[in-house]
Amino acid sequence: MRYRKGMIALSEVRDYPLLRRVLHSNFVTPAQLYEFMKLDYCVSSRNAFDNRLRRLLTHDLLVRHEIPTMNRGVVYSISRAGASELVGRGEYYSGSTDIGKESNGHVQHALELNDIHLVLKQSRTLVRWTPESDIRSRNEFTEIGYVKDYDAVIAVRFDEHEHRFALEYERTQKANGRYQEIQKRIQAETDFRHFLYLVSNYDLLLFLVKKFEGCRRPVYFGLRQDFLTEGLCLSVQSNLSPVSTTFLAVLKHGLSRPSGGRISAS
Repeated sequence: MRYRKGMIALSEVRDYPLLRRVLHSNFVTPAQLYEFMKLDYCVSSRNAFDNRLRRLLTHDLLVRHEIPTMNRGVVYSISRAGASELVGRGEYYSGSTDIGKESNGHVQHALELNDIHLVLKQSRTLVRWTPESDIRSRNEFTEIGYVKDYDAVIAVRFDEHEHRFALEYERTQKANGRYQEIQKRIQAETDFRHFLYLVSNYDLLLFLVKKFEGCRRPVYFGLRQDFLTEGLCLSVQSNLSPVSTTFLAVLKHGLSRPSGGRISAS
């Protein structure tokens, strides 16, 4: 089939997976995106990947950002046209793309969350990573959502069992009132029993453990850097116990979904 000059024919197995990955990552570096595509068997070579990126940029389906204050260099996000193309194909997305309104903190959070996601994909234990964009869509448009817009809801598999947990990545502290609201939401959650907070430094970890002392549900806190090197075997501390353990041991201790809780696909 011939296409008019200036049009683009998008590949089901190469272009759409790449666009979806950028959409759900919010921001992503070229190196991260290439690694995601390799792990999903959606790229044949780095040269072919670079050519595909240039093609999608040329047709305004992606946006290229250069942020001088960051050490990551160039990052990519989805464009309005790219998001519209994916929504038209049934992709979950409740937000809008605010081109040019990104903040360094927002970009860094997205990139560091990508690193966490890649560690799980590389471990071969990951079954599903439900991104915040899918969670927000479900929470806003349906009655089968979660109680909070988590950064991700994750399913992993080992020992022939699937385990699910909510992930939050905390780079900087929130206002005190926000943590009180988060505790109420976590206590009302019925879809799973495990909550993992990864944080940027040990002082913030201690701060959060203290803030969650009043929460009746166990919440586990660990360092992001430990997760990047140790994966699910990282050491974590609970708001309900001074004894450290590994998050893998926490998952093995019981099923991720409490009995009697509703099941929602992720």
